Amino acid sequence: MKKSLIRIGLVGMGNVFNALLNFTFLSMIAKTLDIESFGKYALLATLLVAVSKIIDFGTNSVYVADSISKDDETLLDTFYTLKLILLTISIPISIILLLLLKLNSPNIILYFILGLIAYTINYTLNSFFQKDQKFLHLILLNTFPALIKGGFAVLIILDMVVFNLDRSFMVFSLSIFSSAIMWFFLPKEFKKFRFDFSKVKIYLKKSAPAGVSQLIFEGWPSISNSIAKIANSFSHVGIFAIAEKVANILQLGAISIFTILLPKNAYAKKRNEKYDFKEVFVISILILVIAFFGTFISRYFVSDFFDDKFAMSVPLLALLIFSSAFTSIHNFMENYFFIEEKTNSIMYINVGKLVLFLLISLILVPTYSLKGLAISNLISAMAALAATIIFISVDQKLKATEAQE
Repeated sequence: MKKSLIRIGLVGMGNVFNALLNFTFLSMIAKTLDIESFGKYALLATLLVAVSKIIDFGTNSVYVADSISKDDETLLDTFYTLKLILLTISIPISIILLLLLKLNSPNIILYFILGLIAYTINYTLNSFFQKDQKFLHLILLNTFPALIKGGFAVLIILDMVVFNLDRSFMVFSLSIFSSAIMWFFLPKEFKKFRFDFSKVKIYLKKSAPAGVSQLIFEGWPSISNSIAKIANSFSHVGIFAIAEKVANILQLGAISIFTILLPKNAYAKKRNEKYDFKEVFVISILILVIAFFGTFISRYFVSDFFDDKFAMSVPLLALLIFSSAFTSIHNFMENYFFIEEKTNSIMYINVGKLVLFLLISLILVPTYSLKGLAISNLISAMAALAATIIFISVDQKLKATEAQE
């Protein structure tokens, strides 16, 4: 556990450093743009991240788990082939969504598609470094884009550049290409591949349940922002997005933990060792403690980083921070289902969470506006965590029964 905590701390600190650079850029954009334009930027940024997860669609985690536990060398060719197919699928979907949301200027569409290509490179490299447990390389994948955004934030502060919506989204999208630098640090065995369509259908079918849940998890900010837009306006999107962005710092912890525990537990399974639930419990308690203190610190964080025009974000922080904490816990616990090859459970949990969230939002948002949206986030996150614990407990009891028989 000590080794895992050290690694989680390393990846976590790297993610926090990157997040601070991203926050600096975000705060400068928030101060530069009017609330409506910032709302459009926030929706575009979260939508790009959400659609980009089509390119992953659970294939990264399944590839890491299977390539370690099964030593299947043919997976590499299938993995590269799937990335190309999923990128091709994501492009028309993104154009349709941009048209529906009336964010369809030629520049925005171009930057969006280029962003998808950049994320394809980023996600592909991410899986290889995760498999080899090269966590410094994983951090650097996102450090280069963060440094670019941080550099532009400094230029804005010095009044050396003037940003509008198009330029803001251009920097957000195109900066991701810088992660391609890490290709030169990739082991040679990952650079030799050929496109192989023979196992694509089997592999995609295996990844689909995790892919659906991943789209829901990563697309959650985009879903919330879309509800804020439909119920109110782009200005309300900007207000909600600031609170959600601050709260989601905790989810950096979940990503760090998942990154460490997935390959670790895959290797443990290969050695026929038991899953370490004590480790999961300790980390969960730490996340809740951080959330408790985060509710107090975040108020000052918003006032220091963003203008007074986002003051309406402050009352939402406590609700969204604890929502983020519960989401973080159930998210990193999901590595259990990847290891046990029961990713259908992840899909059931996350689809149920989304349905519950939409139903509660339908009831609360018309009356309580953004606060109702935040409450909906919290209730659905708690329900998803409870469901995750129940699913794992049931699976453990079934395994114990089978062992006795």
